[in-house]
Amino acid sequence: MIHTVQAGDTLFAIARRYGVSVDSIRMWNALRSDSLSIGQQLRVAPPAGSGVTAAPHPVQPSTGFYQPPVATVSGGSSMNMQSIRAARNVFQVQVLPQAGFNQYRVTYPLPTGGTDTATFRDNINSAHRVYADGIMYVGKSSPRNIPVEAYTQVGLSLPLARALKVVSENEGNFDAINSYDKAIFSYGFIQFAGGAGGGLGAMLMIVKSKQPQVFQQMFGQYGIDVVNATPRPIITCASPETGTILSGDEACAYIKTNKQLTTAFIAAGFHPSVILAQIESATRGYVSPALGMRTDLVLGGQLYSGIPLASIIRSEAGIATMIDLTVNQWITRTASFFRQALEQIAAADGIRTPEQLAAVDERRVLQTIVAQATDARVRDRTQKMLNSGLGLSKI
Repeated sequence: MIHTVQAGDTLFAIARRYGVSVDSIRMWNALRSDSLSIGQQLRVAPPAGSGVTAAPHPVQPSTGFYQPPVATVSGGSSMNMQSIRAARNVFQVQVLPQAGFNQYRVTYPLPTGGTDTATFRDNINSAHRVYADGIMYVGKSSPRNIPVEAYTQVGLSLPLARALKVVSENEGNFDAINSYDKAIFSYGFIQFAGGAGGGLGAMLMIVKSKQPQVFQQMFGQYGIDVVNATPRPIITCASPETGTILSGDEACAYIKTNKQLTTAFIAAGFHPSVILAQIESATRGYVSPALGMRTDLVLGGQLYSGIPLASIIRSEAGIATMIDLTVNQWITRTASFFRQALEQIAAADGIRTPEQLAAVDERRVLQTIVAQATDARVRDRTQKMLNSGLGLSKI
């Protein structure tokens, strides 16, 4: 079902009209902001055969995984620099100079109680290093510890939830950090980038808009904030040293340099609300674009334009591969990998129409991608999906 945007329409009004959530509309249309244009066409129901279900209201269930401990923190945006500086002292940073780099051992409070420690270093030995003071931290908050039900809470069907969970487990940890490359400060299991054009601000905005007390607890009291802007939210950060509020790349660079704030993000990676925000942000940023991919196919000498890949690739393992390669290669290259494999199989089997191709053996498709891939990342990621235990039958 498609809605054409009229003058005065808002996402909230459209969602109410069709009995779905704003988040579902964002996801189905891969929207990166809430700005609408007159004449814009929006999908207001799940794509046919996609497996995505509509969330009837913003997802904040009261049972199951999503029961974060919420601390009410006074002050909010009016907190002064002295309060911010004092709050940051909860993160204890020990600097251990080594030959050619600094090692940091940090202690931080866990949002569920108790404390933990992390160790990381700067001056990362990488061809992609831009900032010598940046660090790489693999993290401990693993997607393997999160039940699949957490993934359904952002509006995914169970098959899609299982697919994204496997992708998550192959990506990284919820408290992972890279702050040495051109992205300036990347965070989370899919490494949401904080630099210009990155997705970290959007992920933080999900926490702030849905769980403002949690945002204040994990970020706000330390001077970290995010503000709505077009085309994407902008991260800001207070600098008590200068008495100023930094914005955008400058804010991310300050967080990179300040190891107490780096540690604040590590601690936040254990909070259920922040974990769910990462999953929701990945759903908006990668699952929806992957499911919406289209490609041209030459079958029996005839060109078929704009064929939805999701009309052919419908197994859990196939969908997971689409998502995983989208994370790593984005949709244009991902579509090309599937197109080449599908055309090769169609030529070998005498398949002449997309309707015939829709019955293709998806194990064979993924095996063909592995065999054709010249990029080791594509080959290895696709093979992992074949070995994941996810279903290869069409759903």
